[in-house]
Amino acid sequence: MKKVTLTVLAAIMVLAACNSAKKTTETAATKPKMDCGNPAPTYAGDIKGIIAANCIGCHGEGGKGGYNFGSLDDVKRAGKNGDLVGVVKWSAGFAKMPARTAQLDAQTIAKIECWVSGGMN
Repeated sequence: MKKVTLTVLAAIMVLAACNSAKKTTETAATKPKMDCGNPAPTYAGDIKGIIAANCIGCHGEGGKGGYNFGSLDDVKRAGKNGDLVGVVKWSAGFAKMPARTAQLDAQTIAKIECWVSGGMN
């Protein structure tokens, strides 16, 4: 009787583990892509104001971290190398920006991420 109970218990555990792994795989495979809207965010229309309000105070001329965000070239350089998205998303291995304040809201972060992934126009 003990062998049957243990066998049934083991079978239930295996099935539960398989079902859990299947759900994880389905979730990762069906994760929706970010909706960047149409038209996509532009520097002049969307990103410049975000940078001015949240970044330029520290990352202006002679700015910290080697960036002068008064220069579009430097903003694009930070976007191209992953720094811009990494810091605003507070990703592991990146400083949390903007410094000494709350994280940007999800919609603002999504605009920045869409602008970068869309070619930074």
